[in-house]
Amino acid sequence: MSKRQRRRSITFAMLGAISAVTGGCCVGGNVLNLAVLKLGASEVYLGVLGFVTMGSWCFRVFTMSAIERVGKRRVMLLWYWVVLLFILPFVFIPYLAELWPAWACLALLLVASLGRNITYALGNTGWFPLLQDVVPRQITGRFFANMRTGWQTASLITILVCAFFLGRNSEWWKFQIIFIFGFLAYLLRAFSIIPLAENPPRKGRGKRPSIAARFREAFGVAEMRILIFYIVSYILAATMTEPFKIKLLRDLGYTYRFILSATAMIGAGAIISLRPWGKLADRFGNRFIFTISHIGLFLCSLCWILVGYNTPSRVLAFVLFFLWSLFHSGNGIAQTRYIMHAVPASRQNYITIINVFLSLAAGLAPLLGGLFLATSRGVSIGAGPGGFNNYDLLFIIAALLFIVPHRLRTKLQVEHEKPTMQVIAIVTRPLRNIFGPFLGINTSRETNEDNS
Repeated sequence: MSKRQRRRSITFAMLGAISAVTGGCCVGGNVLNLAVLKLGASEVYLGVLGFVTMGSWCFRVFTMSAIERVGKRRVMLLWYWVVLLFILPFVFIPYLAELWPAWACLALLLVASLGRNITYALGNTGWFPLLQDVVPRQITGRFFANMRTGWQTASLITILVCAFFLGRNSEWWKFQIIFIFGFLAYLLRAFSIIPLAENPPRKGRGKRPSIAARFREAFGVAEMRILIFYIVSYILAATMTEPFKIKLLRDLGYTYRFILSATAMIGAGAIISLRPWGKLADRFGNRFIFTISHIGLFLCSLCWILVGYNTPSRVLAFVLFFLWSLFHSGNGIAQTRYIMHAVPASRQNYITIINVFLSLAAGLAPLLGGLFLATSRGVSIGAGPGGFNNYDLLFIIAALLFIVPHRLRTKLQVEHEKPTMQVIAIVTRPLRNIFGPFLGINTSRETNEDNS
């Protein structure tokens, strides 16, 4: 692959990622959550919708052999065009909401979401292997930081525009405009695949292994097995409460505009932090990022028990969405960087298998959260302002689940990675050089120890 092909592919990969995320914000995520809440969706429905949205990504296993046989681009192009068919029902929901009962509209949105995500997953099997072909290993951290900064910026802008467009209590025609814009974004995503370059499919391999054989092979590698266990435990903890934060805010009386504006802080946190995370990962490795992100996300989840309906809670909701994104972005960079370096170029199907478990965990997490809230409705511990309801208990459980990936992180170490405290000392040295004399901190001794 020539340098020109790499540069062109990286440019259009960025464009494709941005258009895909923009479309996903319009026909999924919190916009879709608000639409189904407008139809009267329950916690269980939100959990099932979350499972459908993320769990359906496991279907990418069915195109693992196809990308090896005919190439990544051809598979992606085919299924990305099919995705457009399943987005059309979203466009007609505003009409149907006036004619059909709410349960029928909710069922249609569930089926359309399932179809959209299954077909997108079937095409997306080739995405990370294609990026592994295109991106030089020495800039992996910076590339993914730049790409994610780009699509997080698009996500931030899209969500803010949707927030101010929907207003306080939006009419259905406004949702329809957003859904149409999502359709056009997915159309651009399909076109962006055409200019991409890839390494040619391997010829003469003979009979290809079955899906079960591929999974057995991946689990037979200790490094892959530990990585999968880590990702599953992390995703369960990080995403279990996400759709129910929206439900909680809506139940407390916050408007559509406030909720979407607050969730836009997810994009803001990622934009601000991704480039520094990428540079730090390439310089110091993944170990310290795993540690810091676990501690930060533990505290973010725990602090949601303090959110109510008052001015301090409005500020706190914005801050918590921002900090959750900041730490989650860092963990995502470290995960991706570890995967890209650990998976051999001859075993790119390992990436698909890892992503299958990631998507199953991301789908299972809100489903478990929804079932917990439904079965614990009315349960409370204590009385008065200091009492805990079932939402508070869910946030506490999610926070405690971070103990598992935090224990597993030590098995994901790579050679020559610096310990967490040493990285923190190096990163904060400029501040300590400025304020150290006033605080009585001796920085010269630390500098000599680092140099040694």
